[in-house]
Amino acid sequence: MSKFKKSLFSNLKALFWALIIAGFIRSFIVEPFKIPSGSMKPNLLVGDFLFVSKWDYGYSRYSFPFGLPFFEGKFFEKLPQRGDIIVFKLPTKESINYVKRLVALPGETIKVSDGKIYVKNKNSNEFTVFAQNEIEPFYDDQDDVNIIRLKENNSNVEYQILNLSNSAMLDNTNEFLVPEGHYFFMGDNRDNSSDSRDTRNTVGFVPKENIIGKVRFIFLSIDTDFKLLKIYTIFNHLRYERFFKKIL
Repeated sequence: MSKFKKSLFSNLKALFWALIIAGFIRSFIVEPFKIPSGSMKPNLLVGDFLFVSKWDYGYSRYSFPFGLPFFEGKFFEKLPQRGDIIVFKLPTKESINYVKRLVALPGETIKVSDGKIYVKNKNSNEFTVFAQNEIEPFYDDQDDVNIIRLKENNSNVEYQILNLSNSAMLDNTNEFLVPEGHYFFMGDNRDNSSDSRDTRNTVGFVPKENIIGKVRFIFLSIDTDFKLLKIYTIFNHLRYERFFKKIL
């Protein structure tokens, strides 16, 4: 075999194993995602790049590249916790990834009234309200505006949300009974989020099989003023303070 053929074979073998290792890491350990919209402000901003852990909730066909159709259900399944920020496949268009906060579990009843979340557990007849307390406003540099910011506590975790109004279209809803094997998600930017509250859209209740993983931390963040045609300016647009920021 000539030196050229040996070199080509060696390089192809190295590439093959590199792809196998990368595929294993992406499928079973961690996968990167980019935030394209402001529905999770103030916690996730447009231009944030995330690492999402794959082991937290078990594995389904959507854990693997191209949504391998070889099996149904989940294996090594673990239950998500209320308050987790989760990436999932959009139920009605599985080529699209969504990232939202989990607010209601299977068998629970949930409603939103005047912008506040009320949840009734499976074995309860009473609704529990998520506590909200106003803190300093959030300055949205993308739209150059200050927005009301609240701390919300769902009895499991405390986090920040944005609120433009208590009377927006999705600030008052009917009661939703979450089916078994499904979850109810909402965006932290409550008045600018397409999520499980809106029965007219394509989100609704999210099957457990559609869950991909849990958002762990931001590894890179680039502001919205950056233009790819001016790649040489990227260092002026990096949000260094968000690098390796843990997400709650």
